[in-house]
Amino acid sequence: MSQTFSDERLAEIDVRLADLNERWEDWDRELAKEQQELEDRGMDWWDALEAVHQRSMERMRGGDSPVAFDELHELLDELCGAYLEVDAARRAAVRAYFDEKQRVLKYLHSYVGGRAAPLLASSGDVKWLRLGLAAASIEDRRVDYRDLLICLGELWLAAEEVGIAPARHFSAVARISNPETKYGDHSTQDLLRHFRRSGHLRSIKRKAKQS
Repeated sequence: MSQTFSDERLAEIDVRLADLNERWEDWDRELAKEQQELEDRGMDWWDALEAVHQRSMERMRGGDSPVAFDELHELLDELCGAYLEVDAARRAAVRAYFDEKQRVLKYLHSYVGGRAAPLLASSGDVKWLRLGLAAASIEDRRVDYRDLLICLGELWLAAEEVGIAPARHFSAVARISNPETKYGDHSTQDLLRHFRRSGHLRSIKRKAKQS
């Protein structure tokens, strides 16, 4: 195992992610309560949802979010980097960290498409391609994989835009991903390995050309 990533450090990251996840779930409950109050005052469900969403976005833009996204990003950057270096048993352990952290688990899609892909496009640094792929591997198809396909497409296009051939990096991370089939469908390993030949990528490229 890399000396950079000790078991103790991985455990510390796990604890800090658990704290962030708890705060995020508390915030979700607060927002749900606000939405219910609006509905009780006569607002329909969709308008109440939109109003609460707008308020939450304003808080985030103003730096008043209960979720410390800067801290979350730093932890995920470090954890994804570790995931690429540790052995198979520890990678499985890292994936298991998210079993009881559903809010942070769902955020991994945003990490791939909303952090790694833009930073790859702006910096040209291949590390962001690999960190984004590590996040996809950690997520392990536990959230709606159709959203993941979109985020992986954004990552692929960002790589090509800066002159990086993404196929070999997808294949490399596929090799260290979970080979177990999920939901009677493909494994995460299969998804990453065959992404370059997928209809999803062709569709994403076609839409990118049209935009």
